[in-house]
Amino acid sequence: MITARLVALASLGFWFCLIAVVFPRMRSTPPRPELRHAQQADLAVTILQNAEQFSSASVGYAGMTPNEVIAWRVIAFRADAESTFLKLLDTATPAGQLYALAGLRFRSNALFTREAEQFKSRSDKVHIISGCIVWSTPFDEIVTQIGRGEWVRSFVKGSD
Repeated sequence: MITARLVALASLGFWFCLIAVVFPRMRSTPPRPELRHAQQADLAVTILQNAEQFSSASVGYAGMTPNEVIAWRVIAFRADAESTFLKLLDTATPAGQLYALAGLRFRSNALFTREAEQFKSRSDKVHIISGCIVWSTPFDEIVTQIGRGEWVRSFVKGSD
């Protein structure tokens, strides 16, 4: 009788000690700092300024959304989107300029038409990724497709 009580008491003590050791460690993980809206916009601009390829909203076997498309969405739905995309036309890589043109097309077709005029004769090639396919296409062909709204629909709805 005493042995059974002693085993039960020792078992109870073991579980209390285990809980005392494990739970404080579970709570001690530091909280993740949250990005403020201004920081998110700055990060999005940096991503688009340095974009190496122009991608659809879902790429690869798993259909992942590229960072550039997420950055485009962050900017596209801000109040200062038009001015941000206009600045990107001057500072971004060719792929980043295409994202900027897509943003202008989304926000203001008239503004897109005005700004796209300077890019319509540009024939340098840009790397494109759509789904699992990677290829290079002349810059002006993508500008024409953006003008038809093809890429913008993909960015907004999240699929090709």
